[in-house]
Amino acid sequence: MTTTSSDNWFLRRIMKLTCFERRLINSPHHARHTQQTALALLEHVSLPPQSRCLEIGCGQGALARLLVEQYGAQVVASDYDPAQVALAQERLADLGERVELRVVDARAIPFDAAAFDAVFSFGVLHHIPGGWRRALAEIARVLRSPEPAEGKPGGWFVFTDLVVAPRAGRLMKRLLPRFDQLEEAALQACLIQNGLHLEHYAYGQGELMAVVGLMNYCAAAARKSR
Repeated sequence: MTTTSSDNWFLRRIMKLTCFERRLINSPHHARHTQQTALALLEHVSLPPQSRCLEIGCGQGALARLLVEQYGAQVVASDYDPAQVALAQERLADLGERVELRVVDARAIPFDAAAFDAVFSFGVLHHIPGGWRRALAEIARVLRSPEPAEGKPGGWFVFTDLVVAPRAGRLMKRLLPRFDQLEEAALQACLIQNGLHLEHYAYGQGELMAVVGLMNYCAAAARKSR
């Protein structure tokens, strides 16, 4: 796994799951919720046949299974936490070579440019304080670029996350001016800067960790436009 050598203990800790989060993420209920969320988002996405997909933050592997079994995709399922990669590898063993499991830091994705038709990230970016912009730039880099002359559109970034609500964001900027928070406006601006055009965006819907007035839950699909 490629990581940033300057990461301190706190940052490495926050980028991994707590014991409570691990129990939640690895539960059957969360697996069903992940697949239902993915199916709803995929209604706004047009994946090519036998698409090559990358998942950032694969958890127990529920999304990877859906992509392989229902969409015929070839999937690289990755996570920052080696324990989650080991669990996903165990649970996805029956899928054989259709899924590759990797320990990956989203800020330094170890694949060539334009390597994937789609990148999926469910609830990951807010776990990378100070590094989520780098992660987005890496995601855009590995997505397939559009080829207008051949009629081929760009690849897809499909994601959900928790974004800081505007009022809470203003407060945090006063208290922690150096903290690069995942704020809704900043997220959307960073997508545009990296050539990712939002095709679908919904927010504020049914996420236990979305605290009213502090965090908003968003679910979106963006297509690479350049």
